[in-house]
Amino acid sequence: MLRRFEAACYAAGDLGFNFVWQSIELYLLFYYIRGLGIAPAVASGIFLAGAAVDWLTDPVIGAVADRLAPRVPLRAWVSIGGPLSVVMLCLAFAPPPVPAAWVPGYALATYLALRFFYGLGNIPYAALTARLSPDPADHLRLTGARMQGAALGGLIAALTYALLPADRGGGADFRLGALILAGLAMPAFFATSFGTRERVLPRSGPPRPLGEAVAAMAALLRRSAALRRLIVTIVMVGLTVTLINKSLLFLFEQVGAPRLGYFVALVPALSLLLTAPLWARLAIRSGQIRTLRIAAVAVLVMAVLALIGRDVATALLCITLAIIAGQGMSVMFWSLVPATVASCEISDQDAGYAVRVYAMATIARKLAQALAPQAIALALVLPDGALLVTIACVAAMTLLTVLFYPPIGPSHPHAAA
Repeated sequence: MLRRFEAACYAAGDLGFNFVWQSIELYLLFYYIRGLGIAPAVASGIFLAGAAVDWLTDPVIGAVADRLAPRVPLRAWVSIGGPLSVVMLCLAFAPPPVPAAWVPGYALATYLALRFFYGLGNIPYAALTARLSPDPADHLRLTGARMQGAALGGLIAALTYALLPADRGGGADFRLGALILAGLAMPAFFATSFGTRERVLPRSGPPRPLGEAVAAMAALLRRSAALRRLIVTIVMVGLTVTLINKSLLFLFEQVGAPRLGYFVALVPALSLLLTAPLWARLAIRSGQIRTLRIAAVAVLVMAVLALIGRDVATALLCITLAIIAGQGMSVMFWSLVPATVASCEISDQDAGYAVRVYAMATIARKLAQALAPQAIALALVLPDGALLVTIACVAAMTLLTVLFYPPIGPSHPHAAA
């Protein structure tokens, strides 16, 4: 069993990474449009380009990190990619040192570099869960600790930007906020790098050319039923959770309480911080798959009740509980990734798959995050209530997935073929 100190050091990594991620998710698009004067279509195109770069580079990062292990431990990537990502965050929010016509190009270049360095540190960081311990109970504890670190990072980032003095234009001083968060993130990254130890080493094997190693990831997906089950679960759970979180302001606007939506937007981070250990304890007692199903049922029930109620009080209660249940699904699917890693490595002759499996899991999550805005945009052109109908339908499909095509648990290590 891992010591609490080591689990806390591991969680510090997601604290630092969420200083970066929440800055991107909540504020960078607004800064591009309002602060830099970039046209909305161009600004949204920059974000789309960043997602495309992720889909191309994440598998390469996973293959390289796996290929270099254990000569280069996974925690070392955190101390490289993490600091570089906060440097790029500061540059992204800095006044562009270029002529006005080149500002979109500067924004694109800094944003692509920011996404690349974020993945360079974050993907190996996620794979550390499978390398710090072989014990499934430790995987749950580490995932719960990580989720708490992520939630705390999101809260600190939001409060930092909210409490900063306004700049000369009357808006938030995003540059100063990025600098403050960069200073807080650096020690968090180094805590993970120097406060953890990898006990589970990948099986040694002959090195593959990089292109062949990347291609092997697609072949692994075709071979491994365990990996396919995991990917489908992540896409469905990620789509459900993202739909709920990104719909909050629209949902409360439709029930006549638009300002309330801004306060409910604090619930995802707060609920993750407070309930991640409770979900982990429930999984230890009831099993991870059963807990995943319980959370999926709760999300669907709350979505249906919110659809039936259509008033402010019902929406507040049901959406809050749906968010909490959605966080439970997220904790469960991340805690189940190590079982898939073990399954892939037992059934294959290659050296190690930890980072590559986590890279594919991250790509699946980003696919869900890219699909959710499209569903929201479609629902918004339909009559009021279509958004809740969409959430309920996706939640129902997620429940069917975890009932009939769930990821494998730690007690089924050979379910890959």
